[in-house]
Amino acid sequence: MDMTRYPGFARAAVHVAMGAFVLGVLFFAALPRASANSVTITYYTIAWNDPDANNLAHGVFNNEVQNNLGPNGLPVLNTPAYGCTSGCYNPVGAPGNVVTSGPGAGEITYWDPSLNPYVTETGTATVSLPFSVPSNFFPPNGTGVADGYPYGYQAAVLSGNLIVPAHTSETISFNIGADDMAFAFLNGQVVCDLGGVHASTAGTCVSPMTLSTGTYSLEVFFVDINQYQAGLTFGINTSGIITTPPTSSTPEPGTLLLLGSGLMGFVPLIRRRFART
Repeated sequence: MDMTRYPGFARAAVHVAMGAFVLGVLFFAALPRASANSVTITYYTIAWNDPDANNLAHGVFNNEVQNNLGPNGLPVLNTPAYGCTSGCYNPVGAPGNVVTSGPGAGEITYWDPSLNPYVTETGTATVSLPFSVPSNFFPPNGTGVADGYPYGYQAAVLSGNLIVPAHTSETISFNIGADDMAFAFLNGQVVCDLGGVHASTAGTCVSPMTLSTGTYSLEVFFVDINQYQAGLTFGINTSGIITTPPTSSTPEPGTLLLLGSGLMGFVPLIRRRFART
């Protein structure tokens, strides 16, 4: 098309391009931003009448879960019934809220409402590391007044990306503590195991360890399943690693709607401009 013959159309095209640029800037500005060393926390409330509540083994254990997450992305109970052959967790007083058969057999379900009818997801937020709520971490979302009847019990998952900058390697260590259970996994492999029902206690972590350049997935699973008290602490000891919430490639529907409606607003302008040429 010879644009010199349609000056009105050309001007309208410039307006559209400028408008698209402005909307693009607004679009990216509207995307959620998080500071370095932050993760996403997903909160769950376990019903007060869950069969495991106040019925699990007391003590501090460092062998309650297997080395790798299961196919549903959940910790797997480390008992002979689910494949353990040595150093197994005692099945007496072990969690009963597990997948009992199929590919995910043995996965502990405190963090999955689709697998556990006593569990409800109640919210998400972005939190900074180190995370430290050593007491009164009660439902809902760690802000309640107590656990047990009628409030239920608090569970949560911290998830994020652990990023080692290019052309570097970094030696790191982890620290974890909880009342009751907390398990940390890096790229699906356990790095901290704090099992059992107990007062606020430090757990056992695989550390120090050296990571090469790259992005690693981090998940920390917490559950309070016994009255009284509840708390979680977790941190990464390092100077050169950045921790961010999981990256989502799907924009928020509201943001897409804003962008689309903004672009549609330029269509009448093009028609009017073209009609006058």
